[in-house]
Amino acid sequence: MSKYGGDKVLKNFNPNEFEDYVSELKEKTGVPGIGVGISIGDNLEYFKGFGVLDVEKRQPITPDTVFGLASVTKSFTALCINLLAEEKKLSTAHPVKRYLSEFTILRSWAADKMTIHSFLTHTSGIPPLPSLDYVNELSITLEEYLKDPNCLKNKPEDSLGGKPVIRDNKDLLQFIGNYEFELLGRPGQYLSYSNDCFSLLGEVIQRVSGLTYEQYLKKNILDPLGMDHTFIDLAALSNFEVQGLYYRDDHGNVVKAPWKHREAFVSSGSLKSSINDLLRYMDLYVNKGFCDGNRICETGTIDRITSPYYSLEDGTYYGYGFQTEPEYSNGITLIHHGGNIVGVASYIGFIPERKIKVAVLSNLSNFPASKVFFAAVNAILGLPRSYNELRMPPVDIPSYHLEKLIGRYASGEGTEITIASDGKNLFYITHGKNRESVYCATPTGYDSISVQRDREVLGDEEDINLFFLFDPKGQVWAMRQGLRLIPKVE
Repeated sequence: MSKYGGDKVLKNFNPNEFEDYVSELKEKTGVPGIGVGISIGDNLEYFKGFGVLDVEKRQPITPDTVFGLASVTKSFTALCINLLAEEKKLSTAHPVKRYLSEFTILRSWAADKMTIHSFLTHTSGIPPLPSLDYVNELSITLEEYLKDPNCLKNKPEDSLGGKPVIRDNKDLLQFIGNYEFELLGRPGQYLSYSNDCFSLLGEVIQRVSGLTYEQYLKKNILDPLGMDHTFIDLAALSNFEVQGLYYRDDHGNVVKAPWKHREAFVSSGSLKSSINDLLRYMDLYVNKGFCDGNRICETGTIDRITSPYYSLEDGTYYGYGFQTEPEYSNGITLIHHGGNIVGVASYIGFIPERKIKVAVLSNLSNFPASKVFFAAVNAILGLPRSYNELRMPPVDIPSYHLEKLIGRYASGEGTEITIASDGKNLFYITHGKNRESVYCATPTGYDSISVQRDREVLGDEEDINLFFLFDPKGQVWAMRQGLRLIPKVE
């Protein structure tokens, strides 16, 4: 299915060039299906479904096809928190312990200083943890859930082999309190993406409101906005046309995965939605809290969520559940966020000055939905397709300094990277469960390198940029890859 409103509104946007690019990307990555929607004001100006929502059923993708959102969920959680702040039921400046009295970490002094704001901005100091892996150990499939919605509580623990039991957010609180880890820094000092913190924000919402996370979300956001294709409950999947979930196995084959329910981590990545609903959701932001002339929230709430709180090394900022670029191009502000989990790759964003909204949904893990999103945004603005990409020229760095970068970096989420050298060249090595991948790396500064990765898959010349953090003695203690800090361990 496709729709194009014409060049009177999208003057710079060439749908044929854009669709050729996305089709090429689809072919190279093997993603079964992609949905792309663009709206300006109240009008859907462009929609295109590429491929199919389910390989077996072969249905076309429509603006109402339901996809998983993964971490796009986080802005909804941030909005819920700020709506409660509007109601004077909480303050983002308050310590988390004020609302979750049992919240602690082994270094309890830091827990007392972690605020709702630091959770919303990923600046609590808590590093990436293995908790999601433990949650997945006890997750249940859609079929199991439909047979017995309470089966998660009854799922046996003996198959875990002594691993921590995390069924819900209360278990997550206990896990974080007992798990040994080094803080990345004092609260507010460094940003490192934390699914754990956003999951606990869902628990804050439930305790403060007296409703479940989904009940509060539905009552205060989804129903007022008319988002009737957006939900969390797995049982609702049967009411809609829904994507199949696909990922690549260890042999590179695209295979189907089941929908799963996780009681913990709901507020960090469990929403499902459609292109139409997401474009309507972003109306709330470009209209400063209004939808169809009705006030849903205060203008100040929208401003708080989209403010550029934390500056990143690549020149972007993080707000509350959104990345924000106040000077994207010629006075244009771009606010955006993506998500990725098994069978889901998503990206949404908007330009408030022009009331432009773009949503991209797909059904393959690790599909570069961000590339489709930025290709659309840049085409709309009349910018080169690669305008958003940070291209850092190579520089000559003394060998003694490069040696400081060499070593192994690992996080609790399972990421393991080695920076190595043969005496002349730098290499970036990723360590997967069953294989290693080696890529060439080039110094671009005393604290940064560019890695030429995934060219065959992504079909272009885009590099990924890594930034290194140094301690007061001049030694590297972590690298930044995307929004995560990965500590140096050797």
